[in-house]
Amino acid sequence: MYALRFRGSVVTDKETWEKAVAAVAGEYAALASAVRMWTEERTSAIREAKKALNAISQEVGGGEICAVCRGECCARGRHHVTVTDLLVHLAARRPLPVPDFSVDHCPWLGTAGCFMDPTCRPFNCVTFNCERVEGLLEPPVREHFYRVERDLRALYGEVEDFFGNRFMHGLLLSYERAVAGDGVLLRVGKP
Repeated sequence: MYALRFRGSVVTDKETWEKAVAAVAGEYAALASAVRMWTEERTSAIREAKKALNAISQEVGGGEICAVCRGECCARGRHHVTVTDLLVHLAARRPLPVPDFSVDHCPWLGTAGCFMDPTCRPFNCVTFNCERVEGLLEPPVREHFYRVERDLRALYGEVEDFFGNRFMHGLLLSYERAVAGDGVLLRVGKP
């Protein structure tokens, strides 16, 4: 378990996570309907891109490879979930899985695999292929995968630009920076 000294007191990842989720959920709920609609459109496109990337991986047996591997690439996933990923859950009205920060690997990885639906997993989780999976992708399929990955990266960039914040740092870090600053995560730019 990780803990940070923040403004003189020790705060655990679990406490930071709960406060960050509550902050983003509150800010999201307070958005004007036009802004929420814009967010829902972009996060829907993000879910579709993630679905396409997962399908490519599954076609070559990525799920089975990951199950045997038991998550070598998931060792340090505690900072992978971003504000954008949380917005994907909120906009889709999907419950956010509860992370287990007491484990020594990704807090969203259990004995049955990732707690998150593939369409809501963090960017890093859906865009990374280990060499075992990558080696099974035929060149045209690999090119398609990376084209979709670029499109997904661009969508994440649009959300960051719109809300005037760099979210790719992870929800925990973004929240800590916001608290140290003005406390706002979702600064509305222009739709």
